[in-house]
Amino acid sequence: MTITGNLTRDPQLRIGSRTGDPFAALAVAVNNRRLDKESGQWVTTGTTYFDVLCWGALGANALRSFSKGDPVIVHGKFRLREWTSDTGPRVNPTVDADSIGPDLTFGTAAFSRGSSTYGLDRVEEHDPDQDPSGEDGLDALADEDGVVSDEQAAVLAARGGMAEDVEDREAA
Repeated sequence: MTITGNLTRDPQLRIGSRTGDPFAALAVAVNNRRLDKESGQWVTTGTTYFDVLCWGALGANALRSFSKGDPVIVHGKFRLREWTSDTGPRVNPTVDADSIGPDLTFGTAAFSRGSSTYGLDRVEEHDPDQDPSGEDGLDALADEDGVVSDEQAAVLAARGGMAEDVEDREAA
């Protein structure tokens, strides 16, 4: 599956609860657009929000390359993460990214060969006590190592917050 959209927040460093492996979690808004024949203008008819999970070197590079508002193209495996909250069943569309890059429809980019790491330089830039959305999110539920249990993530999902998947890739 391929999606194009804009990041709704800066990429976040996450730690898999089962493996302890770091990964990047991105939130992408995809606008559904159509041409209005009467006005001749493109109109947005709705927005779909996807969680995008980037593993390994891809995740480390995404953390260093993207920020809130950036237009991106993501290609990967689609899945629906389902859970039950106090208000009933909930579903969250998620893409396990195989590749990601800037959408050059809206600007230019300069490519740099090489790979970033999940080194301390990036961890120091990410403040786990600050939720970029301004609401209590997974960051507020994470322990000092940035790990959020599946139960804690389910509590946040029940409150209607962003539901980043903290399971490792093989559990999908």
